[in-house]
Amino acid sequence: MIEPNFERIRAMLLRRGEPDRVPLADISVHNLHKEAILGRPLKTLADEVEFWRVAGYDWVPLHQGLQETPLIKKQAMHSIEANYAADTSDNQERQWATGAKSIVLTGRDLDALDWPDPDNLDYSQFSQLGSLLPANMGGVAVLGKIFSSVWWLMGLEGLSMALVDEPDLVPRLFQKVGEFQTRVLENMLSFDAVKVVWHADDIAYKNQPMISPRLLRAHLFPWYVKMNRLTHDKGRIVVYHSDGALQQVMEDIVAAGFDGLNPIEPPAMDINWVKKEYGKHLAIMGNIDLGYTLTRGTPDEVRAEVRQRIHDLAPGGGYGLASSNSVPEYVPLANYNAMREATFEYGRYPITV
Repeated sequence: MIEPNFERIRAMLLRRGEPDRVPLADISVHNLHKEAILGRPLKTLADEVEFWRVAGYDWVPLHQGLQETPLIKKQAMHSIEANYAADTSDNQERQWATGAKSIVLTGRDLDALDWPDPDNLDYSQFSQLGSLLPANMGGVAVLGKIFSSVWWLMGLEGLSMALVDEPDLVPRLFQKVGEFQTRVLENMLSFDAVKVVWHADDIAYKNQPMISPRLLRAHLFPWYVKMNRLTHDKGRIVVYHSDGALQQVMEDIVAAGFDGLNPIEPPAMDINWVKKEYGKHLAIMGNIDLGYTLTRGTPDEVRAEVRQRIHDLAPGGGYGLASSNSVPEYVPLANYNAMREATFEYGRYPITV
């Protein structure tokens, strides 16, 4: 088993040369995989911490924010139960957003919305994490979801129409969501166990951003500039996650002050190009293909892809091995284990593969 060491993650994210090995850098793994690796049900925060330790990670991610409240999870989303998993015939429940469902379509809708209080969210896991973490691991606060929350509340169609029909509504909603998430961030940063903030906020399809980069610059990135300054002022590290083609906003991501970028989704982005062009400014994490290799490929194909990514990207540091999104239930356990084990096998510095 690989012993955890948060300093290898810190060195990778801050691009401080080569640590002892390439770190695993996923922050979302389905409970089916966690329980299979633990060999028991996942019931407590202690079990959660133990999974990340045993699986070979250097951190433990915890989630909070507007996206975890009933406003999003119950009102803006809907659940569908089906057999999504690769290794069991049992059904699982997933939440989905729809492009057409709208909670906020007018200014009156926004004024009438019953917002939760960010100070009254449940931060107990963050409080407990400090006493449960091994001394050589760090906590990750997973937040983000500013653009995502806006379009979930409006529906993507509603957002698109409001940009023309009610142009004042969109910046008002971004303001409301941004203020909420910034306050959540401030609360997260009060816990010493939180060493990294991870902003997950998908803004792009496989070929282009979901809305104009001009609008993202006006309404989204200023919030991340503010939040990243708050994070850095507390001595913490900050990562940005978005699927899709980010080429048109890469300079904005750098200018916002992010330390790392994930997941560099294929085929939307060429990770070798990203490392070459932006590796001095951003640590690069991810890219093990969820579209084919991890989901429909063989363990040998997974190992081969991991080896190639480490060969191409790990020399000099600044690369963390992870999937091209997350590790959902439809990834076969054998493929997930192959990704982890190949990272341990090929990822020791100096890189010789």
